[in-house]
Amino acid sequence: MSGSPPPCSSRQSSRPPNPPMGGQTTTRAVLLMILLTAAVPVVAKWIQGDFLRWSTNALSLLASGWLLWNVDRGSVLAWRVTTSLSIGLGVLAMLVGLVAGQGAWGGWIVTLVGLLFVGCGLLLVGVPDVRAYLDSRWATWRRGKSRGGP
Repeated sequence: MSGSPPPCSSRQSSRPPNPPMGGQTTTRAVLLMILLTAAVPVVAKWIQGDFLRWSTNALSLLASGWLLWNVDRGSVLAWRVTTSLSIGLGVLAMLVGLVAGQGAWGGWIVTLVGLLFVGCGLLLVGVPDVRAYLDSRWATWRRGKSRGGP
């Protein structure tokens, strides 16, 4: 009829509800896509033998992985930083790629990568399954922090 959930029974469970599985899969796929999009150019340099700034690149990849892991764990701050960086730097990459794309095909690849980052950031914000999953993770994160957990 209206699509509302059935009425709750009088007995309430002390366990938090399980997060939606579709949202978990979608969220982790988006987070993995962000990490892979950031990692592919670095790994390509390493495969070509360019280890000039390997420590900086490795540290950047580790920091990105840690940030995305915290998004999945339920950190609202990590989610805000991830969405802000994905959308903001994605738009910047798109603009730079469009300017560079007028003279070289590589600029169009940068534009597509920028679009991919923007798309991933928007998926983290706008997909209902992802938001439901993250809302459940945020509730768990807050309960753990209020009890003095890690």
